[in-house]
Formats: sequence, structure tokens, C-alpha cells
Amino acid sequence: MSFPVITLIALLSYFISRALLKSSKQVYVGLSLALLMIIGLTIYSKGISILGLHISATSFSIVILIVTFIETTLLERHITKIKKGEIGSNAKSVEREYNEIFILIGLGLGGIVLSLISGLMVLGELDLELIFKIVFTAFALIIYMLTFLGVKYANLKVRYAVRGTILSFAMVLLAYFGNSIILINYL
Repeated sequence: MSFPVITLIALLSYFISRALLKSSKQVYVGLSLALLMIIGLTIYSKGISILGLHISATSFSIVILIVTFIETTLLERHITKIKKGEIGSNAKSVEREYNEIFILIGLGLGGIVLSLISGLMVLGELDLELIFKIVFTAFALIIYMLTFLGVKYANLKVRYAVRGTILSFAMVLLAYFGNSIILINYL
């Protein structure tokens, strides 16, 4: 199985579990299920190896980035409804949702670090494509870390955290999906 397929299956398992579960821990249960799917599918297709670890870490990082973006967007919508006076049937408080976002950003930061370290361990020859991945992953890591630190310590507003997350997500997507297209066609 290829890397994008594994990531897509993990995302689908997250969304299905989130839709079916109504507990306060549905985000964490969904992420745990997605991680199990990633590990299982990676071991099935690549075996237990450093390359398998790298694919698993990268796939889980992308899943966490997407989940963080979606959860932050849902939090923004919840806050907007509260400001308009339309108290929704949302079971979670805003403070609990903020706490989940902080944890998700921290998990995403850890996933990107693990992906970068395992990618350097897989390092064979240092070619242009690999340098491209390393540079964009490092940029994503810096942006994601600044977003996390801004939310945690500098009282960064959620809408700015969403922008940082989107930019970080775009960097990771560019590093892992767009590098071959750009390098083959334009360089």
C-alpha cells in the first residue's frame, strides 16, 4: 500500500469513529484508531523497518495536522455561535476544546519531529528531492512549534493558530506530495 492510501484510510477511520462515538474523548479514541490503522497497514506493506517507521510517523503527522485544523475550525464555529447567542448542543465546553487543541498541536509537533528524525535515518544518498523534503519539513516544524508556543504561552488567538496550522499543513503537503512534481517538471 502506498503512503497516501495509508493516510487516507487512517483519516477515514478517524472520521468514522468520531461520528459514531459521542464521548468526551472521541478525538483521542479516533486518533488512537487512526494510529493503529497506520501501524497495521505499514507493517503489512513495508514490514518492520526504519522506512516503515518513517512512513508511519509521517502519515500520523499528516493525520494530526488535518485533525487539528478540523477541530480548530469546529471550535471557531462554536465560539461564533456563542457570540451570536445561538448556544448549540455541543457537549464540550470551550475551555475543554482549547485544551484538546493544545494537546493536538503538541502531538503534531512530536509527530513532525519523529518524521524528520526517521527520515534522516532512512537517508541514503542526499539528492535534491530529499533536501526538498528536509527543508519543507523543517519549515513546517518551525511554524508548528511557533504556533504551539504562541497558543500556550503568548495567548495567541485561535484564528491565528488556524492560520499557522494551515501554513504548516501546506508545507508538509508540499514536502511529501509536491516535491516530485515540482522537481521533475520544473528543475
